[in-house]
Amino acid sequence: MSGSKDDFWKELMGEDFKVDSLDGAPAQPPAPQKPSPEKAEPPRTGSSAVPPKATEAPASGGGRDPGFTIEYVSRSGEPAGNPPEKRPEKPAEPPRAAQAPSAAPSASPRTPSGGSQIPPRRPAQSPAPRQPAEPPQEEPTRRFEPIREPLAEEDIPAPARTGRRRRSREDNFEVEFDFDAEYPDVNEKAVRRGRTRRTGLMSGILLFLFVICVSVVLACLGWMWAMDVLGFDGTDEAVEVTLPKSIFTEDQVEEENDDGETVTATVLRADMDAVAEELYDKGLISYRWLFKLFADISHADTKVQAGTYTLNMNYDYRAIIQGMNPKSGRRNTVTVAIPEGYTISQIAALMEKNNVCSAADLLNSLANTDFDYDFLKDDDVPPLGDPKRLEGYLFPDTYEFYEDDDPDAVIRRFLVNFEKKWEDGFDELAEAQGLTRRQILNVAAMIEKEAGVDAERDTIASVIYNRLNHPETQNTNGFLQIDATIYYAIADTGEAFSTELDSPYNTYLHPGLPAGPIANPGIACIRAALNPASTKYYFYALGTNGRHSFFETYRQFSNFVNSDKYGG
Repeated sequence: MSGSKDDFWKELMGEDFKVDSLDGAPAQPPAPQKPSPEKAEPPRTGSSAVPPKATEAPASGGGRDPGFTIEYVSRSGEPAGNPPEKRPEKPAEPPRAAQAPSAAPSASPRTPSGGSQIPPRRPAQSPAPRQPAEPPQEEPTRRFEPIREPLAEEDIPAPARTGRRRRSREDNFEVEFDFDAEYPDVNEKAVRRGRTRRTGLMSGILLFLFVICVSVVLACLGWMWAMDVLGFDGTDEAVEVTLPKSIFTEDQVEEENDDGETVTATVLRADMDAVAEELYDKGLISYRWLFKLFADISHADTKVQAGTYTLNMNYDYRAIIQGMNPKSGRRNTVTVAIPEGYTISQIAALMEKNNVCSAADLLNSLANTDFDYDFLKDDDVPPLGDPKRLEGYLFPDTYEFYEDDDPDAVIRRFLVNFEKKWEDGFDELAEAQGLTRRQILNVAAMIEKEAGVDAERDTIASVIYNRLNHPETQNTNGFLQIDATIYYAIADTGEAFSTELDSPYNTYLHPGLPAGPIANPGIACIRAALNPASTKYYFYALGTNGRHSFFETYRQFSNFVNSDKYGG
């Protein structure tokens, strides 16, 4: 046991250190010599040499010099100086006068009775050494530093919520800090550590199957959509599609004309929701949303127009949109034959019956549309506002119109045909009669309404001209007295026939020609009005055989009317 102590002290104090063999305690260092008064030096302040911890010494104060000094250093290795001395609160006796001013009290104080006492245990601080008469030789300084081994990265503990600082390599101390007490308003959820999931073979298979299923579903949907867009799933069957005008609205757009100038134009935009619904009901498309998407991309709302079209079930989206335009040639047409002598009201009703356009739309167009034709300007046609202003110009013929056609386009067809039927020599013949074109049409319309057979047209024309040109003969006074003009005046009013009817078309009250043509005459009646027969007839009446009888005098006319041959 003593051998281990000796080794311990030698290792700690050096190889020259000696240890008592009895108790193993180090021998007391020799008492330092008292310096002479003339060579005494003041004690060093701030010296780094601090004696080791004091031990119990014999009463005589003797001891041996350990042969080394202890120097205090900081953690960074710099000299730190002596620690402050701690003196006992109640020293046994004041220091002697012979001691140096800065010397610590004797290690073995005496009691007043002069007996020696065992010195009390002092704090871990030894009294400052007395200064020797001669400065001691410098002893080799031995520094003691705390052994610090670097901490591995995984050994550094994580910071706790209590606020303790994590110990690092440079910082080897802890700070107590209560985070919850300092910040009571902070509410945080506990952090849960995620569990490490391992994907195995089964997970990979499931993921692969999921991707395959999604791909198959998308491929099937894409194929179905493509079949509908391209029309591959349709049959070779024709269907009729009707786009009414009610689903179109007018819109103002700016566009460039042929001269490169920007002008404002009016276009009709279709309601593509209604168009898609119509196509879906007829079986032309299977996906309304897909067709509307295609229509938005292709700006189909301004390409389609109102009408009835014949489309095939195997048309693709592009062909369907192009087919709902009159220029495509797929628009349904209807053939309408206009009889000779039909009035405007009768023609409008016939157009509506054949789905060309409504009667109201046609009459509105006749009254309010200014059609730019030279013969209308030359003939002094009445101003806008009267739907009968173009009576006589809607030439009766057989026409082919589009279903749900534009009323203006329908009227243009009539006017263009009239201009073609009016032959080159007709204007000279009208001048020979002293009448304008519109007046010729007025005479021809009365012939059309009065003639029972074709052979009577020229003779009826001669009666009209005889009365117009010779009003004094047979007391006719220029009155034509034709019943057909009164029937025309009351046709839309529901009034009863009366020769006293107050109307500009009543030829019993107003001499000369009526206010305008009372019908739309055919080419035969126009020719008869331009080339009347040369007769002296001023009267005619319808017989029971369906033919007219003509008379030069009023007496002849009265006798026939009062006979059983008069057909009324």
